[in-house]
Amino acid sequence: MKSNFDFLNRYWPALAQIGATAETYVYSDPNACIYKLGMFAERLVQEILVFEHIAEPAVDNTHANRIRILKRAGLLPHEIDNTLYVLRKTRNSAVHIGTDSVDEAKTLLSLTYNLAVWFMEIYGDWGYIAPEFVMPSETTH
Repeated sequence: MKSNFDFLNRYWPALAQIGATAETYVYSDPNACIYKLGMFAERLVQEILVFEHIAEPAVDNTHANRIRILKRAGLLPHEIDNTLYVLRKTRNSAVHIGTDSVDEAKTLLSLTYNLAVWFMEIYGDWGYIAPEFVMPSETTH
């Protein structure tokens, strides 16, 4: 099955792979899906830092602080900052509490797709026109 994240392969194959893997787990292991989506967000933030020539912090080099640095630099629109926050918090819940809701995984998958599209439009191809997100069907995974 074609992944919603295939469009990232051109510039960021690792992100495309993480997104595609998350899709495969959405029904069978929503906890793993949520964890992978958190990984996706973390990798995306690191890619922005590299692109913008911003060094990772020497102290408090956490995902939350890297997001904060990008926000203070004016690089994250409010909606993107909120998405990164939600993905970070739910990833932590998946790891530490065992969050495993299929509905939550589906919602986060859609949010992550929107994040990926924003990233492509800003850092990859300004003319990129994203297709509609297609929720993976339970029978294809």
